[in-house]
Amino acid sequence: MQDFKLSIFFKNYDTIALMLEKSINFKTLGLVLRKETYLKKEYEKIKDVFALFGAEVILEENSAKTIGLEGFCMQNLCAVCDVLISLGGDGTLLWTVRESFRFQIPIIGICAGRLGYLTILKMDEIDHFIAKLYKGEYKINKRAMFDVALKKGSKETKRTAFNEVVFSRAKVASMATIEAYANGEHFNSYFGDGVLLSTPNGSTAYNLSCGGPIVLPQTKAMILTPICPHSLTQRSIVLFNDYETTLKSKDNTVVIIDGQDVYDMQNFDSVSVKYSKNGAKLIGKIDQSDFSPLKEKLSWGHK
Repeated sequence: MQDFKLSIFFKNYDTIALMLEKSINFKTLGLVLRKETYLKKEYEKIKDVFALFGAEVILEENSAKTIGLEGFCMQNLCAVCDVLISLGGDGTLLWTVRESFRFQIPIIGICAGRLGYLTILKMDEIDHFIAKLYKGEYKINKRAMFDVALKKGSKETKRTAFNEVVFSRAKVASMATIEAYANGEHFNSYFGDGVLLSTPNGSTAYNLSCGGPIVLPQTKAMILTPICPHSLTQRSIVLFNDYETTLKSKDNTVVIIDGQDVYDMQNFDSVSVKYSKNGAKLIGKIDQSDFSPLKEKLSWGHK
């Protein structure tokens, strides 16, 4: 009987949590535009559609400069906004997620690039999608994030990653030697161009081009994939999400986080990567399945 009551409690708890997430106030929205791109027409379109529902769209400061307007720094933007909108490609969405992550603000990704695998919308879908938002017809997709700690003695430099952490040789003519540990246990030595640790979100990015597996975004795992290894026995390995994976290298190696932050490994003793306690929150279409992006972006299942 006690187990039955606990089961009912947790089911109700999950339902309440879902209801709270769905009660987002879409009154003030912060907009981030792709860098070095003139997207004023698209900004005005988004602003005008949200205005029909009594909502205000304000700009991130660097985005505002590209179209000759004024905006807010990212910290102030996150402090006053209910939702963020990323208008650009996957790089814009990655930057928006990472810069706003500690505020735990839901994000809408709109594609203004070529592929836009992580973004869910095209500009010609804006009117229809925003109307559905205000009817409550949307879902919150929780996406895994990595906590990254670059360690030197007792000091740590902390960062977050949405897609991947890459360990790459710094010079074309050199080879990287990288030692890998899981929860303190040494399990492999990699020789080659490098290795990468990917979240499920990033499995379709650099990981895929390196021959790694596609992992559905809700899977709780981290993927370690060698980059052009100097051994045919080295293959991708999918690790439990509760592992803390540590990589070390004494060679001329660089660490690249989401293609945006670059560090010289010679300045650090090790780099540890683990799942973040919280994930990123991406607002999605209510009828979109996990396979929809694969079918659309990778042309799967076309007859």
